Amino acid sequence: MYVVSYLITRSNDISIVLKMVDKDDSSVKKMAELLRHGATMLAQSCPQCGSPLMQVEDDIYCATCDRRIIIAEDDEEAEAQAVKVMLPQLRETLIRKLSSITDEIEATNDVEALTKLANLMVMLLQALHRLENMSS
Repeated sequence: MYVVSYLITRSNDISIVLKMVDKDDSSVKKMAELLRHGATMLAQSCPQCGSPLMQVEDDIYCATCDRRIIIAEDDEEAEAQAVKVMLPQLRETLIRKLSSITDEIEATNDVEALTKLANLMVMLLQALHRLENMSS
């Protein structure tokens, strides 16, 4: 399917610009679905892909990149926001790794492997403890 855009030049000649657009694009469907459910399309565009940003409750979201966007006033605020978003993800990763190591410990009887796994578990638990202290 083609979308026709008109480009008006200074001499008032009209040039037709054809852009190939896939109207079945999942991001367009996501945007439409978000709008139907009360989201607001913002004037700002995604810094990564250029698609319009959507406001869903208190979050700003890019339907094309399928990710949450955080708008910050300066570098310090951007860094603080990034850390705030990353902490829960890091916590989940550490817990998954601990669970995986627990399964490996149960499955092995090799003393050397058990020692390595136990040391790794201690380091992950320390990291999780520090992360919990940062969050509170």
